[in-house]
Amino acid sequence: MKHPVQPSPHPEDFRRMFAENGLKLTHQRLEIYHELVSAVDHPGAETVWRRVRDRVPTISLDTVYRTLAVLRQYGLAARVPVDGDTARFDGNVAPHHHLACECCGRIDDLPLEAFDPSRFQDSVAHWGQVRDAQVVIRGICRRCLEAGERDASGSEKDEAGLCSPTLLI
Repeated sequence: MKHPVQPSPHPEDFRRMFAENGLKLTHQRLEIYHELVSAVDHPGAETVWRRVRDRVPTISLDTVYRTLAVLRQYGLAARVPVDGDTARFDGNVAPHHHLACECCGRIDDLPLEAFDPSRFQDSVAHWGQVRDAQVVIRGICRRCLEAGERDASGSEKDEAGLCSPTLLI
């Protein structure tokens, strides 16, 4: 899946961004970063690893984890604050928020205009300096609702009585 409004940067743009941050751009880092900025599904590290492994069969999962940590450290990637044990990542570091489906694990971008964090500046000013604000709105996405994951009352509909998340890891 590709970002519809954020075209995938050219490899020369990657080289420039890495150089501006004092980071060495290896082939593996390039592939990991390219995969992350091209994805709209906010993949976990294992998903990134599986996708990159198709192009770089020798890449290790440890390399993906370490690279994602470096990308986050330098502001080139973000971790999406969702529930669960699996970290999900976003290559789109422009200010935005997220909608997270509790049934299928889908995460969609929510444009910044849809939620104005500046409204909270006065109420948190006594706390200290705010560097970042992210809102994650959790619920059931339209696809899951239409697929009948839950009935109209919100009760579970499947045989096990659960609407268990199938996280995209």
